[in-house]
Amino acid sequence: MAENVRSVWRSGWLWAGLVVLGLVLYPQFVSRYYIVLSTEVVILALLATSYNLIFGYAGMVSFGHAAFFGLGAYAMAILTKHYGSPMLVGLLAGPVVAAIFAFVIGWFCMRTIRLYFALLSLAFAQLLYVIVYQWVGFTGGSDGIHGVPRPEILASYASYYYFGLAVTILCMVLMWFIVNSPFGWSLRAIRENTQRSQFLGINDRFYKLVAFTIAGAFAGVAGGLYSQFQKWADPDLLFWTTSANPVLMSILGGMFSFIGPSVGAVVFVALREIIKVRTDYWPLVLGLVLLSMVLALPGGIVGFVVDNARRLFPSRKQERSAP
Repeated sequence: MAENVRSVWRSGWLWAGLVVLGLVLYPQFVSRYYIVLSTEVVILALLATSYNLIFGYAGMVSFGHAAFFGLGAYAMAILTKHYGSPMLVGLLAGPVVAAIFAFVIGWFCMRTIRLYFALLSLAFAQLLYVIVYQWVGFTGGSDGIHGVPRPEILASYASYYYFGLAVTILCMVLMWFIVNSPFGWSLRAIRENTQRSQFLGINDRFYKLVAFTIAGAFAGVAGGLYSQFQKWADPDLLFWTTSANPVLMSILGGMFSFIGPSVGAVVFVALREIIKVRTDYWPLVLGLVLLSMVLALPGGIVGFVVDNARRLFPSRKQERSAP
């Protein structure tokens, strides 16, 4: 009986249900400021998790993931603001546009490895940034697109928080099934040893290209949510500094854990807001704090918690194998 209770308590689905319940009840007890901040965290958690599909599971380091985030944001902004399309059309167009560009960019990048892959992905992202920045008639240039309309039903901050949370949970569930499918395990095999995976008949370039495209699509969803949440889209969403955010969140939370990037997003935004009100040099201080945390917790926050939980509460299998 005790073992059954312990196994249920350790179940990931139980913890996921408790977290979702807390997120649903959360806006009832906080001010509008925290609701706005939490909405941003939810969207950034989706962006970071989409990046971790290629980073933590496939072992690909990309410095251009913000390009797909920005493309999703502009797809939403242009369709809803310039063409009067419904919000759902813009939200569906975001991942489609981002996936198309991710496939094209990935097709070129897959012919390189490691550092060259990272730099080539950065080059393509900066190319898209320059196009968006210079195409004033279509994208608004450096001013971007402001006044992105939001449906009346989502006019309040609380209602948009619930909408963003619902879309993010749906995307998270889809990504969880992807990483725990045979496709996801093949990505892990490629990450651990590319040559052995090739001997097993896994086409590593094809699998990486598919993962890159899927990650770009989910980043496009996050971008669409973000542009309507902020009611604007500008070229900075595609800039390389924005690409650094999901990298930091994944490493900070734990790149080898599915929930790690989400935890990293929470800590990243919380630290940013705490430090920002205390000093004008908050980017420098934030960078030093994040660097210290990454060096102190090489497995990320989730990895640190899991390792210590296993020491404190060993399973029956671990107890039997202990000397």
